[in-house]
Parts: sequence; structure tokens; C-alpha cells
Amino acid sequence: MADGAQTPETMVSRRAGLGLLLLMLAGCAAPAAGGSSQPGPPQGVVVVTAGGTALDSGADDVPPTLDLGLEGEGVTPAAVFVSLDGHRLTLASAKQGLTASVAPMAFASEHQLAIDVVGRAAQLIDFQVVDRTGVSAAAWLGASGLLVCEVVFERAPDRTAITAALPQARLAWTDDTHLSLSWASPPAALTIPAGLAASRGSVLDGPLQLSLRGLQAGQLRRATVPAASPAPAGLRVTLWTDGTAASHASTQAHAAAAAILSPTGWQVEAGGGLSGSPDAVTLAAAAAAHRPVWPILANDDAGSTGTDQLLNSATAETALIGAVVAQVRSLHLGGVNLDFESVPGNDQSALTAFAGRLSTALHAVGAGLSIDVVPHLARGANAASAAYDDPALAAVADYLVVMAYDESTSPGAPGPVAGLDWQAAELAGTIAGIPAAKVVLGIPLYARRWSGEAVTAGAYASMVAQALAEPDVSYDYDFQAASPLLLSDPGGVLTQLWFDDADSLLRKIAAAGQLGLAGVAAWVAGDEDPTFWSVI
Repeated sequence: MADGAQTPETMVSRRAGLGLLLLMLAGCAAPAAGGSSQPGPPQGVVVVTAGGTALDSGADDVPPTLDLGLEGEGVTPAAVFVSLDGHRLTLASAKQGLTASVAPMAFASEHQLAIDVVGRAAQLIDFQVVDRTGVSAAAWLGASGLLVCEVVFERAPDRTAITAALPQARLAWTDDTHLSLSWASPPAALTIPAGLAASRGSVLDGPLQLSLRGLQAGQLRRATVPAASPAPAGLRVTLWTDGTAASHASTQAHAAAAAILSPTGWQVEAGGGLSGSPDAVTLAAAAAAHRPVWPILANDDAGSTGTDQLLNSATAETALIGAVVAQVRSLHLGGVNLDFESVPGNDQSALTAFAGRLSTALHAVGAGLSIDVVPHLARGANAASAAYDDPALAAVADYLVVMAYDESTSPGAPGPVAGLDWQAAELAGTIAGIPAAKVVLGIPLYARRWSGEAVTAGAYASMVAQALAEPDVSYDYDFQAASPLLLSDPGGVLTQLWFDDADSLLRKIAAAGQLGLAGVAAWVAGDEDPTFWSVI
């Protein structure tokens, strides 16, 4: 939903909501050898529709209740075999052919329909029943100080049912899935009950409840169903920090909630030197909270020449490792976070070898090593990830940190900072064969704004407040990505703000927990939704 709009879905009648499934056979003649036109065995193709939409194998929005029909010349119950999940369906003669009934199927359940007609090739259709429909709502104070409330539905709901459920509200539909609400006297909370009808035989998940009291200017309040799962018990959060005042304030306030604090400050030099020092405020906050510090050991990612020189010089590597170990001892550090980015792909072996030497040296003094990597899909590495031999790096490190963010960065192509669906695909490709207990999921605390061709990133609170101050701002939600966004058109320039707040971050954290990962690493302290700390 990069353009901030969803394709409207046609509302269906009560009968169509049952999901009419029509099987049509198109027979054809097979020419005999030598060009004879004598008819051969029928080579029929079965065309299946569900709720008026073509049903292909892999469909994931099939209505839960189906009426089956089979049409074709000469079709008889004796010539047709239809089964659902291995259970034969009883076919009966009808005016237009054959019919069968199917018991209601559970939402989101998976099935296989097998169609076997004498003289025709068998056809298998694997499909999934439509899931319950998600709902997302947001509220804020407009430029006039009046309440603005907007709702996004994953699938088109029954408008009559929505109207009846919100009797005091004035409803303004933008399209079949986007609704603006207003009240003469706003209630304390918006409540949309579960179970209301939606397209494709779905029903609304929920109930959705969103408090409308106590909103402040520049504040966005959201609620989405299905609700995010709670954070896993014992969640380990690595908090990356930098030297900004906002990062310092967040670090001092929340250091105790983190398992590891990982400050910026170190940068390697091509000749093996180590410049800078870990952020002093983070060191002090960690000491006060009794938390270990694993400073970021960063290369100069503005160009690859210096990193290439370092990784291909045993003398430079030895000098750097010695300097790092000396700092670990003097500052009583818990470990090091190796963050080498923009490394040429042809330096993969050299990077792996360096990581192994650094790991051995750190372990010898009782310190740990985490290594940041750029993710990739299962089909293979990309230009940004080519330097990382993920299994080999995981073998020498205590933790492999997968930086699963910056999904969308290009001008003209706005989208999620780290969509949940994208994250899942990138993780699957990156950590295959790596013990989950060694993997840490990197998550973004910041927002990204597209305005014309300009793309900027910044802290959640300031970016959201800026977006809400624009005239005619609207809210949208990408259900597959579990990513919210705000849209506006200041001065005729299309502007989109994609962000992660406490709710969307909790969904990423829950996914990490389901995979059994070691924890999450959040970039960067000071950029987060202030309510983030209340959900982890």
C-alpha cells in the first residue's frame, strides 16, 4: 500500500457472501495424427470461481462457506469425482449440471480441492479460507483542535452493520475500506464490535477499542486488531545509543530495561588505529543500572577503500584487535558490537577471518562479540549483504544481529521502514541453518518521511507531530506489513510518513519470540515512541 490507498472490494449480497463456487468444464477435441479432425478424448480445463472471483491454487481469501456447482456437456455423477481434503463430495443432478454442499470451513484454514472428470486431466487446487478482517483506527487533534478519528478495514465491511454499531457517529467513507468518524460530542472511546460482516465471507476481528480522551496536540493514538501478542517473557533488548541529547535522555531513563547498552564512539582506521571512545553518558548510565556495555566498533562506511585495506593487512588487524582488547580491559566492557557496513563482497573471506581473530581475543579476556549483518532473501545475497558469510560469522560470534530495517529508502518509492512481512522473508533467508539462540533481530525506532523526491528519517515523536500539523492529514495502515502511515499533500506535494510505534514494534518483537531468537536490538535510543517501554 505504498500509495496510501487500498483497492476497493465489491460488496457482495448475502447469498454471494456464502461464496458460490462454480466449476465449469470446457471440453475440446484432440486432432488425430495426420490432421484428422476426428474427436479424441476430452481435454477439458476446469475453471473455478469462488464468490465470483477466479480460484487459483494458492488463493488465500476463499469464503468459508461454499456452494459447489459443476457444469459441462455430458457431465454425470458417475463421470465426476470431487473431494475436499480427501473426503469425497456427494454430487447431485441440477438444472445446470451437478451441485454439492460443503460444510463451513474455519477462518484461515488450509484445504485442497481435487477435481477428477473422466477423460480430463485431474486438477488440484490448494487454497486458504479468508481470515477474520483486521481493523486499525487512529485519533488525533486536528489543526483546529477538534478530534479527528479515522478507521481502516483490511476488507470492505458491511456499511449497514458499521452504521448500526456506531449510532452516535457521523460516518464519511473515502472508499470501501477507509472511514472518517466525527461526533457532536465525542465518546470516551471508539468501540467497533467483533463479528460484523465483511467481504469474501469474512467478519471483523476485535473488538477494537480506542480511547479518545486526553489527546494532546501532536500526539497520535492508535489501536489495531488483531491485537499484538505480548512481548516474550525475559525479552533481551540491546539498546543502541548515540551522542545526541535525546539519546542520552532515553538511555538514562531506560537503561535498566535493556540487557545490553551499545553506544557509538569507536571508529576503526585503515592502518589499524582505533579513534574515538564509547559515549560517556551511556557508560555512566550502564554502570548505574548495572548493565553491560558492548560498544559499536564501526568502520567508515562512506567508502570501502579503508575497510578493504584493513581487512587485507595482518599488521593493521593485529594493531586494531590489540587496541580494542586494551579498551575492553580498561573500561570493564562486557563485549564489542562489530558493525562493519558497505564492505565489498570480495572481502567476505577477509571479514570472516578478522571476526574470528577478534572473537578469539575478546573471549580470552572474558568479553563477548556480536556482529551486525545486512539481511537478504532466501534466493541469495544482495549487494549490501554480499560481504557477510552469515553461518561462518555466527559460528565465531556470540550473537548475530540482523539489521532488519530500511526496507524502503528510495525517493519515489515510499513504504514501510521494516514491514512485518518483509522482515519475515529477510530473516528466513539470512538465518537458515543458524541456531536461533544466536540471532538478534534489529528493529527501527525511527520514522521515515517522503515529501516529493526528498526522503528524511528522524525521531518518532517529532516526525509524527510534524505530519499531524499538515492540513488534511489522513491515516492509513498496511495490514500485511503491520505498518502505519500518515499522508498529506502540503502545497500539492504528496507526503507520506511511515513509522513504527509501540504497537508495530511489539508485533516484530513477538515474531522474534515465536522464532526463539535471542532478543532484539533497537536503533536508536531517543527516536522511539515514548510508550514503547511500557510494552516490553
